[in-house]
Amino acid sequence: MLLFDDYRKIILDEIKKIYSIQDNDMDINGNFGDFTLKIFKFKENREEVYSKIKSIMGKDFIDKIELQGNYINFYIRAEKMLDTIDNSLETFGMYPNVFQDTSKALIEHTSSNPTGPIHVGRIRNSIIGDSIYRIINRYGTRSCTQYFVNDSGKQVISLYLGHIKYHRDEEMTVENLLDGYQKIYTNIEKDPDIKKEVQALDERYENGDSQLIKEIQKTASIVLQSITDSLEKLGIHISTYVWESNFIMYGNVNELINSLSDNLKSEGKAKYIEIGDKKIFLTRQDGTSLYFARDLVYHMFKSENFDWIIDVLGEDHKDHVKNLDYVLHKFLDFPSRIDYLFYGFVSLDTGKMSTRKGNIITVNDLYEKTVEESVSIIKEKRPDYGKDEIDRISRAIAASSIRFNIVKINANKPLTFRWEEALNFEGDSAPYIMYAYARACSLISRSGKSGKSSVEYNEYEKNLIKAIYFYPYYIQNSVDFLRADIMAGYMLYLVKSFNDFYLNCPIVGTEEEQKRIKIVEVFKKIMEDSAELVGIQLLEKI
Repeated sequence: MLLFDDYRKIILDEIKKIYSIQDNDMDINGNFGDFTLKIFKFKENREEVYSKIKSIMGKDFIDKIELQGNYINFYIRAEKMLDTIDNSLETFGMYPNVFQDTSKALIEHTSSNPTGPIHVGRIRNSIIGDSIYRIINRYGTRSCTQYFVNDSGKQVISLYLGHIKYHRDEEMTVENLLDGYQKIYTNIEKDPDIKKEVQALDERYENGDSQLIKEIQKTASIVLQSITDSLEKLGIHISTYVWESNFIMYGNVNELINSLSDNLKSEGKAKYIEIGDKKIFLTRQDGTSLYFARDLVYHMFKSENFDWIIDVLGEDHKDHVKNLDYVLHKFLDFPSRIDYLFYGFVSLDTGKMSTRKGNIITVNDLYEKTVEESVSIIKEKRPDYGKDEIDRISRAIAASSIRFNIVKINANKPLTFRWEEALNFEGDSAPYIMYAYARACSLISRSGKSGKSSVEYNEYEKNLIKAIYFYPYYIQNSVDFLRADIMAGYMLYLVKSFNDFYLNCPIVGTEEEQKRIKIVEVFKKIMEDSAELVGIQLLEKI
């Protein structure tokens, strides 16, 4: 929960004393007033509504109130907004302050099968999930992230078998594991013996063979570590890992299937739940469990410790989720709040990606290519920088650019990653944001804070103060709608307001320096806070 002097709420509470309105009847508005009340649904004449509202609004923080068509615009005094921000920063070290929620949230993201490196198409999941986690944490909800390691099923068994058949006497490296996996995938349809071997291992696995399960966990952990290393390059840290195999080894899957026995039907030895005219299978003909059953167990496990669960999933999981959610609530009395955050896929000009075919663009490929592009740009713009400094800056730019270029787009929309957009210092990009921050740092370091203190603010000063003051509303909206792109949009809005201010309001050595540098200092702190939420690595010099 966010704590600050919420002028929007104060205004709404006053209006609610005389009119029945909803909170969403009032918007924050950067062009026509600071807050705008929609009055087109009111039965009274709009001039009468305006007159009544204006007559009760005796608040010292209001500069003026105007009627414009079917809207009433409220303008807030810039000095009041700045005082609110400054007092919060001085008292609590942050703006807005938060009240720690007693509920706990779990964001499950990434959860890539440990059968290959994480690729560009999947990294959108990780970036969105990590950003949502950061935003919810900032809101005051105790949160953590989780990776569900899918180390059961025929894919991961093929990874294990590939090592045994083709690289048994070699070190268990990611390269050797993937080579063996791809050979199994290539040969399994041609060689019935390989198919039988996979089937036999799968049956042993499903029957809880602890030795086999531990060996496969060890195999999968090698690939999982490479995935974790890739995520770390982008500043993504997973709080906990849950192994799917443990639910099989300790009998949880069988327990759940037995608990659903009154609702299950059989087709041969296979068991399924009927949802409408669809059969949702939990087991195969040989009695081994399917992913749907294991996912049910995992979600019940999550609900034991968390009040709010968020699953970040590709749009191709919608049918699975619809069935999953139905069974959880219809037959299992699922106790927690659960939200499913779907995203469209990411593509490059190289086309579709597939781990099994060995034809992928990995996150490491993307990261190193973006570092390379960043180095070229920095060398051109700052030939005076040394090698170590260029490397440090280019890696911060690369990680920030990849993250921001993905997170700024509404998750529901498909995305094509383009380096020229991600690294554009003038466009809606991470470097554009990072450069504004570095500019603010430079101004502060050069300022002597001379000049007179003043409470008169011009248009550009007001707009920047307003953009800073609005920060809590964007956090709130990001949480309410589970949309990290709202926070990315806020950063672009904030930086544009700062750049307009910078171009039109001279600072160092002017009579307005003391007042204006104070605004810059506040801007810098809110930049640091908001950049953390979307994973931008700010630098004082770029």
